[in-house]
Amino acid sequence: MLNPHDGVVARAQELSELDALLGAAASAGPQCVIVEGPSGIGKTALCEAFAALHPDLPVRRAEGTPWERGLRGGILAQLGVASPPGSGRLDEEGSGAEAWGPDGDQPAWLPAGRAAGEWLAGLTGDGAPAEGGPALIVLDGLEDADELSLEALAFALRRLRGPVLVLAACGPAGTRPASPAAQFAGAVRARRLRLGPLTHEALRELALARAGVDLGPDAVQALWRATGGNPGLALEALADGAEALGAETLAAEGPRAVVRSVAERAEAALAGLPAPSRALVEAVSVLGGTPSAAAAAQLARLPEGDAEALLAAADAAWAAGLLECRTVAGSLQVTIRDPLVRDAVHAGLGPLRRSTLHARAAELSESTRDRVRHLVAAAAMPDGDLAAAVDALAEAEAAKGDWGAAADALVAAARLHVDPALREDRLVRAAEAMIGAGDLTRAAPLARQIESLPQGAERDAALAYHAIHTGQARRAGALLARAWETRPPTAPADLSARIAQYRVLDALGNWDGEAMLAWTETAVRIAGPDSTAGIEARAMLGLALGLMGRHEEARRAYDELSSSAHLGGRDQRLRLGRGWVALAVDDMDTARLELRAAIPPARRPGSLRIALWAHAWLARAEFAVGRWDDALATARAGLALNDPVGISLVEPVLRLTAAQVCALRGQAAEAAEHSQHAQAGPEAYPVMRLSGAMAAAAVAESAGDYAAVLRAFDPIVHMDRTPWVDEPGFWPWQDVYANALVMAGELDRADAFLAPLEEAARGAGHRSTTARLGSVRGRLLGAQGRLDEAVAVFEESLAAIEGLPLPWGAARVRFAYGQTLRRAGRRRDASGVLAAARDAFAVLGASVYVARCERELQAAGTGVFRSRAGSRADSEETRVHAPVPAPAAFTAQEEAVARLVAGGRSNREAARELFVSVKTVQYHLTRIYAKLGIGSRSELAAVYRGGAAEEEAL
Repeated sequence: MLNPHDGVVARAQELSELDALLGAAASAGPQCVIVEGPSGIGKTALCEAFAALHPDLPVRRAEGTPWERGLRGGILAQLGVASPPGSGRLDEEGSGAEAWGPDGDQPAWLPAGRAAGEWLAGLTGDGAPAEGGPALIVLDGLEDADELSLEALAFALRRLRGPVLVLAACGPAGTRPASPAAQFAGAVRARRLRLGPLTHEALRELALARAGVDLGPDAVQALWRATGGNPGLALEALADGAEALGAETLAAEGPRAVVRSVAERAEAALAGLPAPSRALVEAVSVLGGTPSAAAAAQLARLPEGDAEALLAAADAAWAAGLLECRTVAGSLQVTIRDPLVRDAVHAGLGPLRRSTLHARAAELSESTRDRVRHLVAAAAMPDGDLAAAVDALAEAEAAKGDWGAAADALVAAARLHVDPALREDRLVRAAEAMIGAGDLTRAAPLARQIESLPQGAERDAALAYHAIHTGQARRAGALLARAWETRPPTAPADLSARIAQYRVLDALGNWDGEAMLAWTETAVRIAGPDSTAGIEARAMLGLALGLMGRHEEARRAYDELSSSAHLGGRDQRLRLGRGWVALAVDDMDTARLELRAAIPPARRPGSLRIALWAHAWLARAEFAVGRWDDALATARAGLALNDPVGISLVEPVLRLTAAQVCALRGQAAEAAEHSQHAQAGPEAYPVMRLSGAMAAAAVAESAGDYAAVLRAFDPIVHMDRTPWVDEPGFWPWQDVYANALVMAGELDRADAFLAPLEEAARGAGHRSTTARLGSVRGRLLGAQGRLDEAVAVFEESLAAIEGLPLPWGAARVRFAYGQTLRRAGRRRDASGVLAAARDAFAVLGASVYVARCERELQAAGTGVFRSRAGSRADSEETRVHAPVPAPAAFTAQEEAVARLVAGGRSNREAARELFVSVKTVQYHLTRIYAKLGIGSRSELAAVYRGGAAEEEAL
């Protein structure tokens, strides 16, 4: 989202992390964070946005500049640190080094450090923060800050106990180990926050907000390629593009391929090189990637066999910051450090020299792939013979399962063929190959071109394949049905097999096990069980059986496929399916092992589509076993992978885990953002809508808003669900919905909803589902006054989940159990169960539920031992609503009521959270007002705000 203060976009995660550090500063003393990244990435914008979001904080700012780097104490002077007596101010004429000179044997920075300490103590009120919260110090350009100031600040911060957050923006020069900025960061144990590039969606938002241009999909992709997601470069490219192309063309096509400042930087660096070094860099830009220095030297026509000349040329380019050089297995490898500079160097060659170099590179290439690639780059017009060679390469790459390389070859073939019919055919096949590679962003313009072709089975199949991955369920289904019905009698078998495979994916999106199984068997029968298409279809067979609850058959299907001699290196789909099914049956060790294996290492080929699904389900598995840091990291990694390729079908599943972890940890802003992006429209596939509903419900449940939970699930409850949506294990949403019904007092509806699900779980012998549904049944029985039955159900639920590595699920059961006991008046029994739940939530970092358990324990009349400050459990909710000492005359129940009402809860909301009647809340409020000598809710809130400030000051 765009911050209204300064235009920072898509930095909710980073702002949330800074909020957490601000809370740590309030509770645990000084904190420092270094915001790192290249020029233009938005370091300053993030710092200023954070300050703008906290207008009540006392803020001090200073900025380092290259020309003031030698001014000793310059940063201290900007901050307002007083110079030693009699030395004058630093910004006065004649004052400078002498202001902070050494005193005898003392180091030069010690007087400055003492002065900085006094200044910080005054800023933080000697440990008692101002009413607005901790102090905030913003240091921009840390890499250019003078050394004396950094030494002094480090000295002072290491001794300070008051609440202060130092937020420093630092460029690449400041991250070198020997730099003063890096030494300062180490001395104060600063956290590092590295800003990455903006996503495609964020670039589009930036263009609309800052340049007033609504970029289309092709234009956004062009902007990404030209800038690498750097917002500073993006704004420059947009400004230049608007001037050179006009707003309409810019919105449709995007800016030029190379940003002007990058081109100027590249040309300036090249101009300073000796001729052999420039030729070497240009050769590397033509070869691409990380070629051997020997190959680049041969293309650059450096003296053959002259290692000294090669090293001299490479050394000059390395010293100029253009080349990165490393030795691998006795061979010197070279690459251009900045991909944007590589593109600028390549573009700057000019058409003739660029074509000549690519033609020579083709002659020198040792592989067919490289030879054809360079011939294509050298071509200036259509060439039928070259097109035939590219066709052959595309077939070879597809047979190996490298759909990305196949797509590149087919796009080239479409341009090179002279025959229009062949060009159209290659265009359709290129789009399918791109989608197979998982690159929906590149496939989108091809799909738009294919729309204009005459209707036919090939065209409809390709468009359906695209619609599946962009989440257009109804469109995909209609196109697939027509493609299957309109196949010509002489259609090749591979067309029928492809349509059948696409129908398998369509059935998966609809979570229709019967259709998925039928089309999988059709695809295998047409393609043959040992063909590439057949192997891929068989990898889906086990998943189809699994989602229908036929788990043993699924296991046998995967065992049979894994032993096939024809599997080769195409095991990624097998690993995904096996891990997915294992997750559904609570076999967490197998699930995590297989799903990790389905994510190929960076340099190993594999399907990006499959890797994204593996990220999504591995994140779910890590969440289930309580490894929430890993779950969040996996989900974020999947989202980062998906951003440039845009597979809408999988994004909501990735967002679900991220929203859930953030919500439970009290990181409300980031949770809300993930939930918002997880939402899919009514035309989307059920797997997308389920994930979006679960994400929204997780955020709402964490906020205690059960009406919002019911609203989130309402479309799911009323949609035409297949029987397999409620198959135990795959989509654990039912207990959250039923729990919200109970909390909303809809007991009969909850009972009717639970009954068939409980029967299915028992019939399947699914332990975690039995436990989850049992916790809601126990809560329902408790609400009906049938406590003995409720206790029995809760105990059965705990027994069912015992031994499974599912700490979140077990803690939820205990929390519901303890609440039910406490509501029934069995406070002593409730305390033990709630304390166990609280401890489990604290280990997970579920700060929202830690706080709820503590309120329940207070309402039960039990003392609360809070988690130590700075722990993962001490997140936003526990920090912002930290307990404050209540009057000694308060009972535990009065204290719990007072906290909730002071925090803004209505009497009805407080009653619902504490499981008491509204009259009971009113009774307690009357006694609270009398004991405090106040007469209104606003006065109660003021008392608690004051108490919180006093506690923070201790």
